[in-house]
Amino acid sequence: MFRVLRFSTEAKNQLAELGLSPSTKAIHKQVNRALGHLQSDPTHPSLNTHEFTSLSTKDRKVFEAYAQNNTPGAYRILWYYGPDERDPKTKKNIPVITVFAIIPHPR
Repeated sequence: MFRVLRFSTEAKNQLAELGLSPSTKAIHKQVNRALGHLQSDPTHPSLNTHEFTSLSTKDRKVFEAYAQNNTPGAYRILWYYGPDERDPKTKKNIPVITVFAIIPHPR
C-alpha cells in the first residue's frame, strides 16, 4: 500500500544536510532510495524494518529502517505510522508514515 511520507522538521533538516555536501551525496542517494521503498512497502526486504523498542510506547510503535547496511555509521530512518489524514474531497483515508529522524547508526 502506497503511503504519504511526512517529515519532522529535524528529519527534513537531516535529509537536506546530506544533500549539501559532495562527501555525502552517495548517502543522500541511498537514503532517498530507502525512503521510496518505505513509501511503497515498509516491509521491503532491503529496509530490514524492525521495531525500535527503546523508543516505542504502548500507544505508538517506532520503527527503524536501514538506508545502508554493513557500513560503519550506516544511516537509519526512524519512523512511525500515522497520523493518517482524510482527503476532504473524497472523504477517503490517506495513510501516512511520519519520518522523525535520519541518523547514522551509533557504533
